[in-house]
This record gives sequence, C-alpha cells and structure tokens, in this order.
Amino acid sequence: MTVELMTPTGLGASKASVEKFAEDIAKHVGFMPGDSIEELVERVGGKLEVGSSGGGDAESGSIVASAVDDFVIYVSRHTSLKRDRFTIAHELGHLLLHLDPIKKTNSHAVMRATRWVDENDQQQKRAEWEANWFAAGFLMPSEHFVKDYEALGLAGVTAKYGVSTTAAQIRAKSLGLAP
Repeated sequence: MTVELMTPTGLGASKASVEKFAEDIAKHVGFMPGDSIEELVERVGGKLEVGSSGGGDAESGSIVASAVDDFVIYVSRHTSLKRDRFTIAHELGHLLLHLDPIKKTNSHAVMRATRWVDENDQQQKRAEWEANWFAAGFLMPSEHFVKDYEALGLAGVTAKYGVSTTAAQIRAKSLGLAP
C-alpha cells in the first residue's frame, strides 16, 4: 500500500477558539508555562528529531503524523531552544487541529506539515495561522501570561515561558498588553 502524504488545511476556527482549545489541552495534559515540551512530546508517544523530514524543511520545523500518538516533529539544527519550543508547540497544533480531518478523508493518510506552504493556497495558509495561534495559547496561556507580564515585564515572561522575545511581544500585543 502506498502512503499518501497530506498537507493540513485550515479548520476556519476563530483565533480565540483555537487559543482556548490550546489552553484547555495544556491543562488536560498538565503542561505549565516553562515546562519541558520535549518531555511532553515523548510522554504522548511522539519523537523529536533534529534535521529534515525531507521536503525542504531543513531550516525550519515540520511534523509527520500517522496518529496522535505516532508522530515525529523535526526541528532545525540552526534555531535556538526558545524558537524550537514554539516550533514544537506549532507542530502539536497541526497534530491536534488538523490530523483528524485528514484521517476522516483517508484513514491511511499521513499528515505532513512543513513551513513551506503554497502561498496561493488560502487553506494551507490558514492552517499555519491556526497552528501559530495554538502554539501561543499552549505555551503562554492568557490568564497566566497577563498576570506575569504585568508583574515581570517582557524580559521576565520571555524567561519564565521559555519563548523568544518576539513570541512574547506578539502574545502581549494580541492580549492588549502592549501597543
């Protein structure tokens, strides 16, 4: 049997609902801000590999998933640990948001998401946005983040949540904490 690799497409879910879903998932699995996302991936049956899944993703992250407990997330050897945390959470977003619809279409299909999407394909672009929203909500849950941002500032949340300054700035702006 030939394995069909399928690219995720967007659900059309709102940003708020995707972020809430991510926050709920984090609570469900006991993931707290700053926890090891690498250990979480292993705990739920996934693998992390440094390198490429083979489709021009050597400089970024990607995921190849057969099931929610059978997946490999690839991270670049050229990125920081803080960037990798967001990438891993982004790929988990693809897994939890986009794998099920693929499986409903073809139960034998394998989802493969890379950073490189067809810029003319609005559904692929939407899937990327949704995975980014998931990563932000998962790593920086709004309730905790707002309190910590107000108490610790940008540098403090960057350190506590283990994310890049850019990720923390975007999250703060999206939550109305920064211009």
